[in-house]
Amino acid sequence: MARYRIGKFAIDESRCLISSQDYEQIVEPKVMDVLHTLYLNKGEVVSQEVIFAKVWPNATYNPSSVQRCIALLRKALQEDAKNPQFIITHPKRGYSLEKVTEGQAKTLKVQFLPLLVVLLISFVVIAWQLTPQQKVNTHFNQLMPLTSSELNEANLSLSHSGKYLAFVRGDKESQHIWIKELLTEREVRLTEDAASYYALGWSTSDNAIAFVKTVDQTQSLNTLSIDLSRFLPLEQTTVSVFNDSVLTSHHIDWGADKRLYYIEKEKQNNDTRLVSLDLNTKQKTRLVTAAQQDWLLVSALSKDGTKIALGMEAGQNKYRIDVLDLTNRKLQTITIIEDGIQGLSWHPNNQALLISQRNQLIHLDLGGELQLIPFNNYQIIRDAQYTSNAEAILMELVNVDVDIVSQTRAKPDTLTKLVDTSSIDFLPVFSPDSTQFVFESHRFGLKQLFLYDNGKQTRIFSNPDNHELFGIVWSQDARQVYTASKDTLFKIDLSSGTYESIPHGNHSFYLREMYHNENAILVSYRAEDGQIFHPAKFDLTSLTLTPFTGSGKRLSCYGMDLDEQDQIYFSNSNEVFRVNSHGDIETVWQAANNDIIGISVSNQQLAVTMEYADKVSFQRIDLATAKTERWQLAQPKQHMLINSAHDLSEFLYLTEPIRTRKLVKLQ
Repeated sequence: MARYRIGKFAIDESRCLISSQDYEQIVEPKVMDVLHTLYLNKGEVVSQEVIFAKVWPNATYNPSSVQRCIALLRKALQEDAKNPQFIITHPKRGYSLEKVTEGQAKTLKVQFLPLLVVLLISFVVIAWQLTPQQKVNTHFNQLMPLTSSELNEANLSLSHSGKYLAFVRGDKESQHIWIKELLTEREVRLTEDAASYYALGWSTSDNAIAFVKTVDQTQSLNTLSIDLSRFLPLEQTTVSVFNDSVLTSHHIDWGADKRLYYIEKEKQNNDTRLVSLDLNTKQKTRLVTAAQQDWLLVSALSKDGTKIALGMEAGQNKYRIDVLDLTNRKLQTITIIEDGIQGLSWHPNNQALLISQRNQLIHLDLGGELQLIPFNNYQIIRDAQYTSNAEAILMELVNVDVDIVSQTRAKPDTLTKLVDTSSIDFLPVFSPDSTQFVFESHRFGLKQLFLYDNGKQTRIFSNPDNHELFGIVWSQDARQVYTASKDTLFKIDLSSGTYESIPHGNHSFYLREMYHNENAILVSYRAEDGQIFHPAKFDLTSLTLTPFTGSGKRLSCYGMDLDEQDQIYFSNSNEVFRVNSHGDIETVWQAANNDIIGISVSNQQLAVTMEYADKVSFQRIDLATAKTERWQLAQPKQHMLINSAHDLSEFLYLTEPIRTRKLVKLQ
């Protein structure tokens, strides 16, 4: 591995170390690989495609992987993407690494140095005076609460003047809308009736707020005028009632032309679309309709009102940022990222976006350049937005608590909490004999795997790079556990506590079941409609992915399992199918309604789980004789059934998420 210098920084590739006399930074191996690729071609432009091919051979091209590494490199080299010293961005072409020039300054004669210093100072002063100060601050270090209330606070919306903050205080149906004057910290409650409120948005003149109110599952869009001179609410008006759709935006954007912009979802087919609503005529216009795998999540109107940024889910763990030009209705893709979007807003200069992503903030310019905004945080960030002078960032921080609960068939009225922390503990998967289970936990903001065995929890996979994980399966002998990131399989040995990383060149998939007679895993990947999944076999020897087909088409399903002969069983919402030894598809069972949530197969016994409003029904069908056994359990309220023991003697549930929300300022 090479050692070299870039400017004042010493690079040690073998240790993934970037250092100077007073600074050291360890980077991820892939980040160092990107730097190595640039260094080998220093002074030359290297495209994102070439970098990706060198660093992630045989993987499906994803530009966000390169962009993330570039952002981390710039952070390690202490340079600003807007004024780079070493890594230069060439729009739509790629990146180059500035050539290292050694010893050139030493050849200057001593008598020229004073003159050179004077000239340099003069040039710097002139350049500073002539250059517009457009540098974007991405360095913040102090996190402060915005209020002193102990109640949950969410859905923050900053006024256009930057003087007032609107937000929702309270829980569920007991919420109210408040506003706060940031300079004086004066607060006032605007709403009279307690309800569920969200999606706040200020008018351009800051004299009214648009919001959504939900009462008895009926959703309405409202406006409320405000007298800020007296700090009092005035008139409230119901603009629209949602019947066939629901508003899903995090906030409502209020344009200067008295139009409201928001995302809504059709109740019938779950399609999402961006719409505008004319407050004068009440006429609604569709601006963007999501298609196939696309699912609109968030939107944001630019400060000048000419563009709308859109964040959408665009496949399994793929999220796309588009910008819609309102003057010509043209849609431009800016970038594709991973690991979700919890908020999207504009920088005051209208040339960049701020992305809330799990526990980190990302600055994205309209050229597609990503830059992390580092600060110590392990909670979920929602709806971060710059203050009007961009000197601080306001955001909502959310802590989510989900626990794992057990119910047995012998004592169905007794619930036992097995895993109880103040974080997310979920996706428990029983071992083959159902005596223990592995689950994912997000303690301290890290996605890690733990083993639960006879009341004891043991961490088995620390996930040092904090990858997004896609499923858990056990080996048939229960000695190993497998999990997967988007491009790597992790084989975890339970006795030694070690793991093996197995990179693969396939698109991301979700682990389902281990084969009995082959060194392979049954996996699934999402279909183009974004709702169903295709089953496939991942061969652990050749690292190849083989989708299952029937009559020339890919199979589509919700649940799936393997029997002892490795025949695949899969279900949609009301039917169970089998792929026989000849590759033909057979229907083996059918439900009266669309209620199937899971299936399992063992010893020629097909177990089907169906969920109703207040109960879970089980049917066990003998595939040889068609003899059927039926029983049901009362489902604990606000609990989600997530896994069952192989003999259906024990059931694991997730508790309803408990969210603690607070508003903070990062400056």
